[in-house]
Amino acid sequence: MRAVFKGLCPNCGNEIDDVRLQLKLPCSSCLPTSIKKVSKLREKMDELSFLERIAKELQKRGKLKNYRKLVELEKKIEELNDFFKKILGNDMWSAQRTWARRIFQNKSFSILAPTGVGKTVFAIMVSIYLASKERKKAYIVLPTTLLVKQVYEKTLKFAEKAGIKNLSIIAYYTGLKPSQKKSILENIRNGDFDILITTSNFLLRRFEYLSNTKFDLIIVDDVDAILKSSKSIDKVLILLGFSQEIINYASKLVLLKRRIAINLRLRKGISEDLSREFKEVSEKVSSYVSENKNKIGCLVVSTATGRPRGLRIKLFRELLGFEIGSRSEFLRNISDLYVLAKENMLDKLLGLINKLGKGGLIFVPVSKGVEYANFIANFLNENGVKAAVVYAKEKEAINDFIEGKVDVLIGIAIYYGLLVRGLDLPHIIRYAIFVGVPHFRFSLDVEEALPSRLLQVSFNIRDCIDPEEREKLDRITNRLRTIFNDLSYGEVILLNEAIRTGRVLSGKLKYAYNLVLQLREMLKNLLGKESVQRRLASMPMISLKQVKEKLYIYIPDAMTYLQASGRTSRLFAGGLSKGLSIVLVDDEKLFNGLMRQTKWYSDEVEWRRLDEVNLEFLLNEIDRDRERIKLLMEGKLQLEVKDLVKTALVIVESPSKAKTIASFFGKPSRRKIGKQVVYEVSCGNYILSITASKGHIFDLVTSEGYYGVIVRDGVFIPLYTTIKRCKKCGAQFTDQDKCPTCKSVDYVDQRDVLTSLTELASEADYVFLATDPDTEGEKIAWDLSVALSPYTHKIYRIEFHEVTRKAFLNAIANLKTINMNYVDAQLVRRIEDRWIGFALSRKLWDRFGKKWLSAGRVQTPVLGWIINRYEESKRSKKIVFIVKIPNSITFVFDNIPLNERKPKEIVEDIKRAKLKVIEARYEEEEMTPPPPFSTDAMLREATRLLKIGVDEVMRLAQDLFELGLITYHRTDSVRVSTAGQRIAASYIEEVFGKKLLALREWSKEGAHECIRPTRPVDSEKLRNLLNQGILVVTKPLTRYHFMLYDLIFRRFIASQMVKAKVLKQVLKVAVLNVKKEYSGYIEILDPGFTLIYKPFTLMEKLVTGEYEIVDVEYKRIVLVPLYSQADIIQLMKEKEIGRPSTYAKIVRTLFDRHYILSSKRGKLIPTKLGIMVYEFLEGNYKEFVSEERTRIVEKIMDEIAEGKTDYRKALIEFYEEIRKVDEKPIGG
Repeated sequence: MRAVFKGLCPNCGNEIDDVRLQLKLPCSSCLPTSIKKVSKLREKMDELSFLERIAKELQKRGKLKNYRKLVELEKKIEELNDFFKKILGNDMWSAQRTWARRIFQNKSFSILAPTGVGKTVFAIMVSIYLASKERKKAYIVLPTTLLVKQVYEKTLKFAEKAGIKNLSIIAYYTGLKPSQKKSILENIRNGDFDILITTSNFLLRRFEYLSNTKFDLIIVDDVDAILKSSKSIDKVLILLGFSQEIINYASKLVLLKRRIAINLRLRKGISEDLSREFKEVSEKVSSYVSENKNKIGCLVVSTATGRPRGLRIKLFRELLGFEIGSRSEFLRNISDLYVLAKENMLDKLLGLINKLGKGGLIFVPVSKGVEYANFIANFLNENGVKAAVVYAKEKEAINDFIEGKVDVLIGIAIYYGLLVRGLDLPHIIRYAIFVGVPHFRFSLDVEEALPSRLLQVSFNIRDCIDPEEREKLDRITNRLRTIFNDLSYGEVILLNEAIRTGRVLSGKLKYAYNLVLQLREMLKNLLGKESVQRRLASMPMISLKQVKEKLYIYIPDAMTYLQASGRTSRLFAGGLSKGLSIVLVDDEKLFNGLMRQTKWYSDEVEWRRLDEVNLEFLLNEIDRDRERIKLLMEGKLQLEVKDLVKTALVIVESPSKAKTIASFFGKPSRRKIGKQVVYEVSCGNYILSITASKGHIFDLVTSEGYYGVIVRDGVFIPLYTTIKRCKKCGAQFTDQDKCPTCKSVDYVDQRDVLTSLTELASEADYVFLATDPDTEGEKIAWDLSVALSPYTHKIYRIEFHEVTRKAFLNAIANLKTINMNYVDAQLVRRIEDRWIGFALSRKLWDRFGKKWLSAGRVQTPVLGWIINRYEESKRSKKIVFIVKIPNSITFVFDNIPLNERKPKEIVEDIKRAKLKVIEARYEEEEMTPPPPFSTDAMLREATRLLKIGVDEVMRLAQDLFELGLITYHRTDSVRVSTAGQRIAASYIEEVFGKKLLALREWSKEGAHECIRPTRPVDSEKLRNLLNQGILVVTKPLTRYHFMLYDLIFRRFIASQMVKAKVLKQVLKVAVLNVKKEYSGYIEILDPGFTLIYKPFTLMEKLVTGEYEIVDVEYKRIVLVPLYSQADIIQLMKEKEIGRPSTYAKIVRTLFDRHYILSSKRGKLIPTKLGIMVYEFLEGNYKEFVSEERTRIVEKIMDEIAEGKTDYRKALIEFYEEIRKVDEKPIGG
């Protein structure tokens, strides 16, 4: 037993130990049974039998409470599973079990799942189960008549196989006889059925037949048709049991939320009237939903292929607690290949198709159009390849392609093209070939260009214009993009029409229109300049070509490439199907641009030449996946590979990180469980629910045991309860019922988060704990693992050091167990921190009568450093003379004797003299770049250069990490991984050339690595990518975010570049016969890494001789400067006190307790209180808070983490030490 948790017994809700929780047992008060005996029993039984046995024992004792629900849910799942086995001959899949758990708990949701995961079969089975077992009414809504007939026939067949005879299953579809139609419509009107199956069109057009029936379950397959009409959303809600009145209120709430969001975005205030109205409507809707929770039916929708739009769809969020998402088009498992093909392109195309076979998509550049597509089709048909062209007005060939009558389809490489976006045939499409690099082409005459094209032009020419013009251009484009993103589809059409016709607009459209005119005028002027045209022509990734006396810019179209090639690789039950994409390169500059831009969108694109791959092996892999998909679609997949898609709950620490990870896989479906936001996505072999713990869930109690630790059988056991945070003052506390600081009863309790996590864990087959990769993160993971054990099946730890899609997918492919050494180290660290902190703090309270004072093992010696330096600094004051010679060159003399004269007199003497350079020596030096940042180095540099505190730097770094822009920021390592080296190489080769590349690992120790960027994108490019919407982050970045990112990026890139050669001068100078030596760098001979990061400033070169003195002043300065926050961080690192994760926190605590202040220049000054507290602790308890003792304690923690020391022995040692503190009288 390691810990006891208050309020976590799954039966009675009282305290329980970690061992019982992990065995899924209730507490010893509910079931006083031997753990050894239960463990043996657990090994022999399956999970449900074990749970039923425990419930039976509880029932015998008359103590069965909440455990009943846990068992009943699992029993229902097992009953449904038996139903599956009886009818289909196999168990439910993981995803189906999750969906069933939700439906049994009446939770509406959106199914976000790949092809072949068994959505339709599940809809039929769960409808039959609920209709037959619980007499519930089910309604299955399908997109086509063909599907209605197929599902109807299957439903009848399954019901018959299950031996259910008294079930009324009806379907309405085109093709029924008039008499059948009349009879079925009458049955529908009267609600005389158990299961109804129709098309979505029937729901829209024949609603009057349905309106009197309330459904317990509605399953909508392919929700696109429903989303096209806002009225149909209302109709679905009415059928679930909502009144039109509450639908109207919910609709009003959606509009109010939008108004508030717009006001916040525009930095306008929220009026009292708006705030009051929002509160009233919000309370009305939430109370209705809460009161009618069990009366409203359950809605399940299959995810839309396109992005759901419109405000009406938000009604699902307000009334049913979920939002519909859509899958990512950038999830890919594609070999991206290229062939240089300036000549004989069509012959090369024909050769490739003959090798690759059927199932191909051929894309031609948009600038060549349909005419060229037809030309290629004729060429291929003449040479034995069945080819057909497809575009908006010519779609018939798609059916021929599906039926195998056509080998390849040819389309235009344009983002909204039919073949680019409108084709989802994972079992047929095998490869894509681009006949020329996909690109945009636009004339330098932008007179008729629409806003989207103008924005595109702006993005691509900004590097070719002067900085002042660039700033002005960015200002206009950012404003236009902001308003453009807020326009509905209809408003965009209106704006485009006004630009073409000059139609008068009003409101925000008029504002947008004027911005477009401004932008167009500016671009016209810029593109007319010869200097801009020259720069455009010289750019490595843009082509400038003349066509019929008109100049055109050609730029690569990465979005279209990724979207079009993505047709070859689709999600299915088993992962991402293998795809192949080949670009026949007709313009190398454009292709270089395409290679670079695709990396911006997807870090998984790896370009290779066609002759570098084994094509036969690749085609075998492609065809194996297609065969698998076909078997899945036909329901013929072999049983041994049945559970290809599993469901997992992923718990991270922060909501921002949860949102970032979810965004990797498309627009996530969003659910609300209590107040907890959950994002649901599919990544092929997993359907993931991603949410955040919002930091630690538990902390030690304060009112029981020895400062929250009890003793059982001679062992120290921490007693945990959930953390509460005061909404008013932000104080954190545990077992009090009001804030101990400000006495407010308005607080947030982490128990609410835990309740939601428990509910989510009960739905999934797996729980992945993705807390931060350090000992603190490990302890949070363990806490969650223990707390959630009774409610889920398998719990794993996953770890990643950067928030990128690649790192995350790698983590879930390499599941881990929790490192108990790390947990023990953190457990001891917290107990020791609590013991020493409480013991010393109580002494301070008794001595000073102030209950907000605190002391700690680390903060006390750190406070001592600041006080000692302050005293030393006061004693080191000295007069210095600052001597200036021409060109603002300054020398400081601190060794001129006063000889009882006044400083002013010395100043006058110096002014009359000359400064002599007696000796000047010049030396060439080779300078190695500094290593990339570890936490302490980042804090030192960032506080020095950004002029902000260490806690602010850590907050900014936390944001950058969670947004996927840098690697983990709490690290003492400077190691650069091979992935990091690839990023550096990509950037250096492109910007500075290969000669300046010098890859270094810096350190071989540990799994952690340095703080570095996750992409080869500097801060300027990052800002540009964000402005363009190419890169999307889940929270806005401030200038300080960009400044810190820039610092991290430049330092990292410099660490991977060649050394610099510099010229150093060493001077011996004299004034009034007083000599002083100075040295510094005067010239960069070979810049190397200093091209991006210069850790020094150049001084003026001087030669021997005499120099006029232009000014002299004297100052009383301190020779021993006060410490800055950066200095303290460096000392903590050097003296091995504290950890990367606590450096900033320790300094912040000293500020919060009013022990130190910061001067205007950022220097740390102890307060009178700080000095008194330190002197008291130093005078009475020195042996407990000395630097040496603190270092020993830190070493013990490290040894526990490494498995070298038993944590229980360490606790005994610390306890004996703390008892001495308690027993030692003040002044004793």
